[in-house]
Amino acid sequence: MIQKAFQKEASSPFFVEDLPDIVRGHEIWIEYGMHNFTPGDLIACDLCFGHNMKSDKAVKTEKVTPGVFGTWGKNHAVEVSVAENHLLMQFTPAVEGYHTIGVEYDGGILNLPHPGLEGPNYYQQYTKNIILVGDCHAEYDLIIGHELEIIPLSYRRYKVGEHILLKVLYDQRPLPDVTVYGIHIDNRDSPIEVTTNQEGVVEIELEKSGKWMFKVGHRDPEKSAKGLYNKKVMTATFTIMDIGENVWK
Repeated sequence: MIQKAFQKEASSPFFVEDLPDIVRGHEIWIEYGMHNFTPGDLIACDLCFGHNMKSDKAVKTEKVTPGVFGTWGKNHAVEVSVAENHLLMQFTPAVEGYHTIGVEYDGGILNLPHPGLEGPNYYQQYTKNIILVGDCHAEYDLIIGHELEIIPLSYRRYKVGEHILLKVLYDQRPLPDVTVYGIHIDNRDSPIEVTTNQEGVVEIELEKSGKWMFKVGHRDPEKSAKGLYNKKVMTATFTIMDIGENVWK
């Protein structure tokens, strides 16, 4: 008889479902529904937590650090509150231009005795989304300085069938030979997988309209703290909203 993957076995004496969500593969990402923002508008974004763009619950507000970055040389204040299955983040832009909202999620130290997951390890996650306010397309630095970060090269408003170039940075240096996942609601079970080249760059075709999320993970045993944890386990995501042939016309 073939046992199902979630049943207990002698070699794996635990339920996968019993592991903390952040260990089972959950990640944070940002979504929003409104478009055509102008200075003075209240912009509301959802900070979701789940797997491959299926949100399960809201993370604790005290564990997240949001920030809004752009061309003005200082950060906007972000108001964070708890919604039904996510956190609601709101800010009011004062100027036109690209605004990047980025979030750090401190998963903390987890000491797991399970095979392959032996701890203690430190779990940290990062996410970002770029929002255009007004009609100003002035150039600005797409790097906001997250420890692990996905940046879009030649960022613009994309349409179905176009390719997006992404660069993965770790400690603000290119990270080669890591897998970047391209996730859409229609491919959650089998996302696109592309490996970064020596410059940390991948190219992914935007095959479908709607929301896309790009995800990368990295583990660094060199970032340990004696007596506290053995390595740092990190995930970064980047989302873009409403890819489509006619959305931006």
